[in-house]
Amino acid sequence: MATTFSDAASGISVESGNPSNYVDWGAIAAGVFISLAVSSVFLAFGSAIGLSVTSFHPSASAPVVGLVIAAGLWLLWVQVSSFIGGGYVAGRLRRRIGDAKAYEVELRDGAHGLIVWAVNIVIGAALATWLTLAGVSGAISTASNTGAMDYYTDKLMRSDAVAGTTAVSADTQYNAQIGRILASNIAARSFDETDKAYVVREISSRTGLAEADAQKRLDDTVATLKAQAETARRYAVLFAFLTAASLLISGLAAWWAATAGGKHRDEGVDHSHLVRWR
Repeated sequence: MATTFSDAASGISVESGNPSNYVDWGAIAAGVFISLAVSSVFLAFGSAIGLSVTSFHPSASAPVVGLVIAAGLWLLWVQVSSFIGGGYVAGRLRRRIGDAKAYEVELRDGAHGLIVWAVNIVIGAALATWLTLAGVSGAISTASNTGAMDYYTDKLMRSDAVAGTTAVSADTQYNAQIGRILASNIAARSFDETDKAYVVREISSRTGLAEADAQKRLDDTVATLKAQAETARRYAVLFAFLTAASLLISGLAAWWAATAGGKHRDEGVDHSHLVRWR
């Protein structure tokens, strides 16, 4: 059972206790909830002003690299701000154990900030894994790419012939088939020769183009799709790097904020003027 006493040298009220109380999970839980709440609010604001990765597309009018960097900087700000808030609360609420020297107190306060940071990352990773297993991310990815692939499939099959010579249902069926062939081969980063010959024949047959012209149309379309896929991959790598860097920086911010909260706890810093209505 903990008892409270005053340190004569520093005048700080501290608590005695056993080593099992060195980790104050109540303070950590409070810090975790604070950081989650702050990040949720800021991310909602970010989505409202368009700083969302789901809107990135190589054909967008805005410079995509700039959007990725802006989203990365916004994510950095959100993470640092939320972990500063959560770390400070954890450090300020942590019970100080009376057997510790000043450097040990600072270490324990900082460690509580790091635990807040780590718990948030574990929660985020668990949610991401759950969404992936549930197929949500795959559905989002498919939904975002379907429109672009349909457009290029229709473009491949455009003809100057009089409309109405082919049934609409047949057009839709063939276009879907060609789209699947394109998607599969673009993902594999190499076009199967059998698939290529089939697509060239279909283009030539349905558009009236010579096979050489049909081949050129297919090659141009495949080159465009591959360039877009490579661009999207580079953007994903860039954003992943920015995310990892922001996580490391936010870990340092959580440590610093927790030590600041612990220092304010020991010094009895009064913040009541910030919440006074009058």
